[in-house]
Amino acid sequence: MPRSLPLRSLLLASAAVMALGMQAGAQAQTAPPATVLPDVDVQATAWRAWEHTPGYVAPVTTTGSKTDTPLIEAPQSVGVVTRDQIDDQGALSVSQALRYTAGVLGEVRPSARYDSVFVRGFGGQGTSAAFVNFQDGLRQGRGLYFGVPNTDPWLMERIEVLRGPASVLYGQTGAGGLVNLVSRRPTSTPTHEVRLETGTNGLMQTLFDFGGPLTSDGTFSYRLTGMARKADTQYDVAEEERIAIAPALTWRPDDNTSITVLASYQNDPKGGFYNFVPATGTVLANRNGRLPRSFFGGDPAFDKYQREQASIGYQLEHRLNDTWTLRQNFRYSHVDAEVNVISIRSIGADGRTGTRSATYVSDHANAYALDNQAQASFSTGALRHTALFGVDWQRTSARARQGLGTAPTLDIFAPVYWQNIPAIQTTPAGLTNQNLDQVGFYAQDQIALGRWRFNLGLRYDRASIGTTTHLASGADNVISSQNDDKVTWRAGALYLFDNGLAPYASYSTSFLPNTGTQAPQRGGGTFEPTTGEQFEVGIKYQPPGMNSFVQLAAFQITQQNVLTQDAQYLTYSIAQGEIRSRGIELEARASLTDSLDLIGAYAYTHAEITESNNAGVQGSDVPQVPRHMASGWANYRFRDGALRGLSVGGGVRYVGETYGNDTNTFKVDAATLFDAAIRYDFGERFESARGLELAVNASNIADKDYVASCSTATACYFGNGRMVLGSLRVRW
Repeated sequence: MPRSLPLRSLLLASAAVMALGMQAGAQAQTAPPATVLPDVDVQATAWRAWEHTPGYVAPVTTTGSKTDTPLIEAPQSVGVVTRDQIDDQGALSVSQALRYTAGVLGEVRPSARYDSVFVRGFGGQGTSAAFVNFQDGLRQGRGLYFGVPNTDPWLMERIEVLRGPASVLYGQTGAGGLVNLVSRRPTSTPTHEVRLETGTNGLMQTLFDFGGPLTSDGTFSYRLTGMARKADTQYDVAEEERIAIAPALTWRPDDNTSITVLASYQNDPKGGFYNFVPATGTVLANRNGRLPRSFFGGDPAFDKYQREQASIGYQLEHRLNDTWTLRQNFRYSHVDAEVNVISIRSIGADGRTGTRSATYVSDHANAYALDNQAQASFSTGALRHTALFGVDWQRTSARARQGLGTAPTLDIFAPVYWQNIPAIQTTPAGLTNQNLDQVGFYAQDQIALGRWRFNLGLRYDRASIGTTTHLASGADNVISSQNDDKVTWRAGALYLFDNGLAPYASYSTSFLPNTGTQAPQRGGGTFEPTTGEQFEVGIKYQPPGMNSFVQLAAFQITQQNVLTQDAQYLTYSIAQGEIRSRGIELEARASLTDSLDLIGAYAYTHAEITESNNAGVQGSDVPQVPRHMASGWANYRFRDGALRGLSVGGGVRYVGETYGNDTNTFKVDAATLFDAAIRYDFGERFESARGLELAVNASNIADKDYVASCSTATACYFGNGRMVLGSLRVRW
């Protein structure tokens, strides 16, 4: 079992905050939600953009610049998924919430266990995922193998995708971009919501969200969000369970100072399904037939996944004067994971006998992240500057114990479960410790000259990785000590036309020291850091007087030392060589009226392996990355007439065909999927039922049986079948 976390004080504090919040909520007068967009002011406090935004169009971002910057003025492509969109589409994971975001492949390996995401052709699946790893502007710490945090979307206010390299501001990032998960935070307006939900595969969950002022003058405000879920899955014998809670408290002693404490705890005693199926019988013909998408290649007597994660931190801001503002952002996080998994490694000549292996992993990590910022707003002649100077630091200490074992063969077309699986006895030789330290110094200047906007940034990073393994006797055997340093930079220019058009061009670089080790059979050493560069040109459009935003971008990214799954030793990673990704992205969002919200997205991505030491790989397309993706969503609310209170929504998603391995010897078919939603607000018709809403969401409503992707001939992943979620919501 994973070790218990020292969280008693955190939970007691949560309970106290909740009790105070209930009292304050009862005393405070309920106010209607805001219906106006926030004022655009690049000199406003950072993190202001992360407050609630009604509708689907977020006009301001903090992720792209660490200052509150209008999206129309940022010379780089940024996508924002708002809380309203997450609710309207009924997303149960970050990957699902990103379904309608251009350039993002959010369900390459559908699962509730990890958010496996590709951005602009780069990313990874499961333990090598490189992009869903930032929260509230700080990198999330992770373990060596399966100790990867996964935050439930119910705890989030929004999700921001910064496309392309972001090392100038964030240090260790891949070239494709990053996904920043923004926590719900205290509000000045009282909010109270409870949901009861049930759905396909026996899903049952309850969710709550409370917030508002704790004192009459608004000096203290709070937020308390939590949920509990239990469900089966579409796979035989695999189950999911989750509980999560996230308390937050803000103190504003005066108009110039604020501190927000953010904490969270999440426990997944059952992590659902995260295994794979062979290509034969799924995307390739098999004389024995086709495997059902409920197929489970492990064994319920052995397979398990347990994860426990927690974090606590704060965001402090103090405005010294009209020029200078100081900020500090800190978080400590911990993750424990324990895994037993049986995986199919090969299929016999008969097309049905699977040779399997067993793996045990116990993975733990402690992570610290600190970001100090000084922002200055001033003018030099005709130039208006928003300068940012920062020093950030992060440290991750990971400890993992791994053991390999054997498992009986399995007839994949007539599986027999509950077999006798020999217990895996680990030895000191299976223990690995790794410490990663990184410190970065950065400077950025956002310059306004008339209608021109310029962004210049420079950063110096120094990172060290120390990895220790152990001999069978238990003695330490230090196999590597790695030190890397790198200067990264970016430059961008944008011009604002009167008609709302804003063409731009930018260049940026990235730096990502790679944690983890290679397979012992490959020497067990660490990896060279991943580096990359991007050229991007585009045009943004924000029609004057309309709540809409359109962005079109063309890019070329080249990344070296890309870390991907080792095709021979599947629980390990390997540096693939060089990958070049070229593409075009179009994303449009509009809240045309109080009733109609629209999203449209298209992406063409050609990700190619341009250098590789593996025979037959150079020149191949990156597996799992489609060249074409498109999606569209519309949501309409009836405000008048007999249908007042009714909302209907619908969407379509297209994911093009992909290659299933590095040598491109077989393909995975394209898939077109349909989603729908219907809600009814009883309070629009009946005053006594104000705040009561009934909602039904359905994804893949045609119940299409498809394979989401393959990474090798023995590692394919079924897409999710039809999912229907019914929800009863009460707000007051």
